[in-house]
Amino acid sequence: MEFPWHFLTTFTLCLLLSFSSTAESFKRCPNCGSTRVPYPLSTGPGCGDPDYKIRCDIRGSLWFDTLNGSTNPIKLIDPSGQRFVLAPPGFEPNTCVSVDIKSHGIQLDPNLPFNVSSSNTVIIMNCTKDGLDGYISQGFNCSDNSLCHKFLNENLEARGKCRGVTSCCWYKTGASVNTYKVYRARTDKCTAYQSYMNLDLTMPVSKWGEPAVEILWEAPREPVCKIPGDCTGLVNSVCSVDPKSLGQKRCLCKKGLQWDSVNAVCEGLAGGVGVLLIAGGVMKMIISKQNRIVSGSQSWASIRKLHRHLLSTNSAGLDKIFSGKEIVKATNNFSKSNLLGFGGFGEVFKGDLDDGTTVAVKRAKLGNEKSIYQIVNEVQILCQVSHKNLVKLLGCCIELDMPILVYEYVPNGTLHEHIYCNGSYNPLPWKRRLVIAHQTAQGLAYLHSSASPPIYHRDVKLSNILLDENLDVKVADFGLSRLGVSDVSHVTTCAQGTLGYLDPEYYLNFQLTDKSDVYSFGVVLFELLTCKKAIDFNRDEEDVNLVVFLRKALKEGRLEEMIDPVMLKGATAEEMESMKELGVLAERCVKETRQSRPTMKAAAKEIESILNGLASAP
Repeated sequence: MEFPWHFLTTFTLCLLLSFSSTAESFKRCPNCGSTRVPYPLSTGPGCGDPDYKIRCDIRGSLWFDTLNGSTNPIKLIDPSGQRFVLAPPGFEPNTCVSVDIKSHGIQLDPNLPFNVSSSNTVIIMNCTKDGLDGYISQGFNCSDNSLCHKFLNENLEARGKCRGVTSCCWYKTGASVNTYKVYRARTDKCTAYQSYMNLDLTMPVSKWGEPAVEILWEAPREPVCKIPGDCTGLVNSVCSVDPKSLGQKRCLCKKGLQWDSVNAVCEGLAGGVGVLLIAGGVMKMIISKQNRIVSGSQSWASIRKLHRHLLSTNSAGLDKIFSGKEIVKATNNFSKSNLLGFGGFGEVFKGDLDDGTTVAVKRAKLGNEKSIYQIVNEVQILCQVSHKNLVKLLGCCIELDMPILVYEYVPNGTLHEHIYCNGSYNPLPWKRRLVIAHQTAQGLAYLHSSASPPIYHRDVKLSNILLDENLDVKVADFGLSRLGVSDVSHVTTCAQGTLGYLDPEYYLNFQLTDKSDVYSFGVVLFELLTCKKAIDFNRDEEDVNLVVFLRKALKEGRLEEMIDPVMLKGATAEEMESMKELGVLAERCVKETRQSRPTMKAAAKEIESILNGLASAP
């Protein structure tokens, strides 16, 4: 289900958006049972794009047909991420052989706009010696202590069907293998396979969830046409020869408009007086970049999405739309000496503007569709919020090769650096850690309870909690965040986040709620309390995951043994009691079922109560 974005209209320093995605998609196929079929997916002639064919059966279930007669049920469709999730076939009765061995597993047609994502972990089993040798040469992990043996020993179905099997391997898709196949099951190599999506390798097999395969689809081109009447469903388009193909006709957008492949509409300037000069300037900048910015259709679709939201502002909106020249000068041409950090999204640089203001400059990765999408998503989120414990967006720049966001500069690094980078900062005293926990909870509670619609951060962790000159909190990095919807208990979306912080219920059923952030926050509390990392492979195998490790310690009454020794030294009785209280709260936050966890607002109040108790202590 797609939900409209609604943006607050104020004269603040962040981009003000009032866009609402209400256009009806071009030739969208009817629902299959209760499942919405978004454009460009096609369940039959006359709707969707015929290259994006899926199948709707008479029972109202969706299927994806692959090569050699193989077919798999579609469990989930995520139109914003342009992906869907398949259920792999499983085993033949009473034998360690995959059901689809005759079709050699899941193989996609490379001529069609689908590919296997890099989110899948594949276990292959019952291998011949030649099979093992071949897969080892491809970089698969076939060692005696590899993940596949854990699966064979702990998965009930595999343990029953593959009893006595000792030869197996595992690998991640999208790396050492062709992205158009998951695994080619063969009797002369390995006879069975299973796949899991976004797998947390530290979790026990019983917590891996249901088997799944994630498939991505490419952003679609304009619809194919033969006569002008074929384009009546796409407003402001004409049936013309596509200059990018050999004589094929498509419904091309009229001059001054451009194809939005996500919403399947021809888009242009937003109406209204409020757009005026800034919107016109932005339009000019973006159109001038069209032939120079990322050539991939998905990347350009995301750039257009950012452009559309910029144009939909009702006022001057941004504190400033920065020129490329200003950004290059401020960052000393993105000098390495100005680099503050980097990650999957791209890089963050320190910048000094001409007026003396110090800023943080985030630049998306060149050519990386995912990082561009996260930049666009961050604009959509941050333009709706204003809270003292959330990082502030000051402006943007779209003149350079990649979109750039400009934020307030938060000078004291991340909470991760303060907790784990020994020697870089003085150890944080206990009361300051409590204050940091309280401020983080307040910022997240604002997202859940005061923003409308509510916002789920989706990547709460120490490295996304920044500290200013007074060691006050600024929650950052909204690239994975999602909008909730009023009166709806959850948003269905493919699980993303950071291992060790990821809510197991979200991981298992793809249902994102405010309690998913609560779980991640509980892990942060445990780290503040113990100075132990969320995932640490230096611990014993069963203790790699901090939540599992500390649950056991709490159950055995050993919490005090786990507390950071720096805080224990010289701690008063009142401080010791407050540490135990925070440990109990953290344990409630990481309960396996979301119904057992407190809300973020309740957690903030509880930490405030702990702080007040310390303040009133003699």
